[in-house]
Amino acid sequence: MKKFALALALGLGAGLAAPRAQAGPKAADFTTLGTQNISADQFNSLFTPVNTAVLSPFRYADSSTDSGMIESQVFKYNGTTADGNPLYAYAYQVGIAPTPAGGDPAAHVDSLSFKFNATGLAVDPNHPTNPTYGYIVTNGKVGGLDLPGTQIPTSLTFQPDATTGYIRAQYVDPATGTTPVSAGANSATFVLLSNQPPATTMPSVNVGGPEATVGIQKAYVPQPGAIQPAPVPEPATVLAWAGVLGVAALAHRARKARTAAA
Repeated sequence: MKKFALALALGLGAGLAAPRAQAGPKAADFTTLGTQNISADQFNSLFTPVNTAVLSPFRYADSSTDSGMIESQVFKYNGTTADGNPLYAYAYQVGIAPTPAGGDPAAHVDSLSFKFNATGLAVDPNHPTNPTYGYIVTNGKVGGLDLPGTQIPTSLTFQPDATTGYIRAQYVDPATGTTPVSAGANSATFVLLSNQPPATTMPSVNVGGPEATVGIQKAYVPQPGAIQPAPVPEPATVLAWAGVLGVAALAHRARKARTAAA
């Protein structure tokens, strides 16, 4: 019995030590991004623009005029981070056009989603123990973004795949009765932190609303970088550790029994 327990423990230990392939990101690997609320004055004192704001209008299929606009701009942290690397802030907001007199349907925005390239997401250096991947600015003007508003995303998530990642800002929440960003209103500015400078090309932005949009809307994103989803122990690893712990407990009980018998 003693030899069997030792062999089992050694076998499990060898299995744990053997290299194994790392599982790639899965479609369900959504990360809810923690944010901090700050004022426009606070943000503008911490970050300096590195490019001009992009104002990208969008139009729903049955509208004869623009239905709204997506604005984005990139900023650089004025201070020094703990690792000495630069820190960039990617700011976004959406404004909805007023209901036109011509009878076009009232526009609204349910969500925004776009490719954010890599998990080049970084943590606010002022909140190292409370992971903060960005900010919500509900008052004032941020850089060249001139549509200050108050409605914040009900959820802000990141989803990695094998080669890139996606940001989703959801404004509707049926559970709480939160409605879309409506005609004539602007969203608050949400900001994502990254250690990657802006890419030379801008991806299209998917605008969720009453219908499909006409044309292609653009926004700033970081340069591509490594995809690094949060590691989660695989079931086989958990079971293996449980086996090792079980063997250790059996060996401990066996030693106690021999000691008592002596």
